[in-house]
Amino acid sequence: MEQISKPHIVDLLRVFDRRRLVLPRIRYASVRSKPELIKDIKQYFFTYEKTHFIHFKLRECARVSLAHLPEIAYDTEKKRYLFDGLYFDVQSESRKRVVFSIRHGPVTLFGPSADPPST
Repeated sequence: MEQISKPHIVDLLRVFDRRRLVLPRIRYASVRSKPELIKDIKQYFFTYEKTHFIHFKLRECARVSLAHLPEIAYDTEKKRYLFDGLYFDVQSESRKRVVFSIRHGPVTLFGPSADPPST
């Protein structure tokens, strides 16, 4: 894990947080040191190195969300993550802005209901 740079670790944790893959979430503030981040990741994942890849395997005691947790590996030569065997641009995914919108008027959240819409 020490071969992965701190910005790449933080980007991975941002993706975990954005997709709500690991619960409770791992804090990734920039003031935290790299050893602290690695220690927190190792609570959820067992890591091992095979050729030039670092593989992340979920620990049995770890809790993850109901969403699909991809097989995660890090290519130490290309300095990129692989999700389910395909290269994944973690940096751009982690830095995307959250998409949201504000709508004025009645909104249906969970399908039709017998109750009148809220205001």
